[in-house]
Amino acid sequence: MKKDLSAIHHIERITQQYFNDGEILSGLKTYRSLLEDYPKDRNYYINYINFLLDESVIAELLWPAYEEAVACCDRAIFQLSEEEKLFFYVKKAEVYVIMMDGDYQWYTDHQTEVNHFMETAVERYPTNVPLLKSVMAFYRMNSNQNKFDEILDKLYQITPNDFMIVLQKVTSLEQHGNIEEGIDILENWIRINPESPYLASSYNKIILMYKKVDNQDMADTYQDLLDNQ
Repeated sequence: MKKDLSAIHHIERITQQYFNDGEILSGLKTYRSLLEDYPKDRNYYINYINFLLDESVIAELLWPAYEEAVACCDRAIFQLSEEEKLFFYVKKAEVYVIMMDGDYQWYTDHQTEVNHFMETAVERYPTNVPLLKSVMAFYRMNSNQNKFDEILDKLYQITPNDFMIVLQKVTSLEQHGNIEEGIDILENWIRINPESPYLASSYNKIILMYKKVDNQDMADTYQDLLDNQ
């Protein structure tokens, strides 16, 4: 369908006016007409999801805002070309994590559906960092340690300089009793990231780890580095 730019701009103006007036439902309904008129245009799906996840909209609609965002992702995944689907897999995973965090009973009731989506998303996009981070958070929340470690290993291989990933990798090794390996990883990160804003956090972590393996000399060495930052 050829775009009628004048009509599109008119709908966008009306939508914004509804939101300005606090008429959230009317604004969403108005904007949703663009998805129906142009089902192959990814930008309208993205904008609609952004509307749904805005704080003011969530405050008005509550849980249905998340449900509608998931439904919009599903529709986009169905309608769009293969190369345009990634964003909506990532966004759906993010929303699922938010919903799971907000109401674990909801996850329990939809466990099969959610688990299948997460597994399918990773199979399709095994190297996408934002997606893997959401999936990792999902497995942490449902206490699936094996899957959590599997996704964490993927992320560490892809982004070995991401401090938050490194910290989680080191913590996981520590919890599994592999403190020396964790120390090696963290020391390597410190060596190649001397200007990182996370340097103090890395020092604090490695000091505690050296104390756990009764190496007070190295703990003192890093304490001196921390004190002299």
